[in-house]
Amino acid sequence: MKIKTKLSLLFTFTIALFLIGLNLFIYSISKSFASSDFFYRLRMRTYAAANVYLEEDEVSNKVFQGFQKVLLEKLPGETIMLYDSINQPAFIRDSVPTAFPVTVIEKTRREKTYKSKISGTYTYGIYYPDNQGNFVILASAADKIGDAKLTQLGNGLLISFFFSIFILFFIGRFFTMRMLKPVNDIINHVNSITDSNLNLRLSEGNGKDELAELAITFNNMLERLQKAFELQQNFVASASHELRTPLTSIIGNIEVLLSRHRNADEYKIVLQTVLEEAERLHKLSDGLLNIAQASSDINNIKMEYIRIDELLEESKNAVQNQMSESKMDLYFENMPVNSDDLLIKGNKNLLIIAFENLLENANKFSENKNIKIDLANSPESICVAITDTGIGIPEKDLNNIFQTFYRSENARSYSGSGVGLSLCHKIFQLHNGDLSVKSELGIGTVVTVVLKKG
Repeated sequence: MKIKTKLSLLFTFTIALFLIGLNLFIYSISKSFASSDFFYRLRMRTYAAANVYLEEDEVSNKVFQGFQKVLLEKLPGETIMLYDSINQPAFIRDSVPTAFPVTVIEKTRREKTYKSKISGTYTYGIYYPDNQGNFVILASAADKIGDAKLTQLGNGLLISFFFSIFILFFIGRFFTMRMLKPVNDIINHVNSITDSNLNLRLSEGNGKDELAELAITFNNMLERLQKAFELQQNFVASASHELRTPLTSIIGNIEVLLSRHRNADEYKIVLQTVLEEAERLHKLSDGLLNIAQASSDINNIKMEYIRIDELLEESKNAVQNQMSESKMDLYFENMPVNSDDLLIKGNKNLLIIAFENLLENANKFSENKNIKIDLANSPESICVAITDTGIGIPEKDLNNIFQTFYRSENARSYSGSGVGLSLCHKIFQLHNGDLSVKSELGIGTVVTVVLKKG
């Protein structure tokens, strides 16, 4: 069942409940008013009868009947009786059987008034003390006109209820379709968006209601998807290019080597070149795998508490083993008394990869000049700053250095693939850290990493 049908039925059901309650209220009020009005009419008859019959000592049955015809409107099934202190009909000479049960007469005498409705017959009685004696006057009749009016009212309310429900269902459906039209437009628009036209956006309307918020949210998602898709395309294209270069070199050298018989020195030179290209290819593939890991969900990565000073020392030693001519000094600032204050939560392998990449870059682009590593501690975070005096980064390139495979013009003469900084950036993002770079061309670069504790 579609939402517009559900909303129409819900709207109709809600109004139906309201109308049922309203109709029952109207009917009950009308019924209560009709009953009260008829009891009031019977009450007036009892007092009128008392005033007429008790004015004289004796009144004949003929006078009694004339009183009913002339002074009072005859009601359907009407009976008016006066009873003396011994519960006998008074002022009626003819033999008339007792019209009301003795229990009713006694109850009226005891409670001073009496009223009841049994099987559509209303009865009202009063206790009337007089100088001629103490009397009970009872009047009963059927309110056929009132019952007919109530039946007519009930039928009218029932017919109007079903007619109203029928009309309201289609009114509700009409307005629901109008309200949900923007949703249908969104559905049609979304169905037209494919990977080839991710630049399309939904109409955001007035930008204020919930549908506008839905369109805005969807547009933001499309924006992220477009950027991710473009990054993926660029990544695949760049990765293919970077992988093709060493593979082409390896294949070319092997083909040259096999083209004719060569001496041992020539074989050694070619194999050395092939080895270098294979190592470059291996390093590049490792970088791509590390980027894939760093881009994954943090919940899938094992996290543990690590001492940052020990991790930096381990990274520094690993880089020095690979680059024997490197000169790096580690400085500590505001070191805590408790070593636990240097703990951060993270993945040790990924953090070592990131810091080793930063230290390798610092040594490579400063040609093994002195590298300064500063470790500063604060109550909320730990800051690591790596300072070199190398070639620096042009200002126009600073906004692009975290893109995969991006390399500044002045760095292209150095070996590398442009994966390192992108990988570091993703790793520190994964650890809720911040990586920033400040650099001056020809003076040097300062790379700052801030990691939150806990």
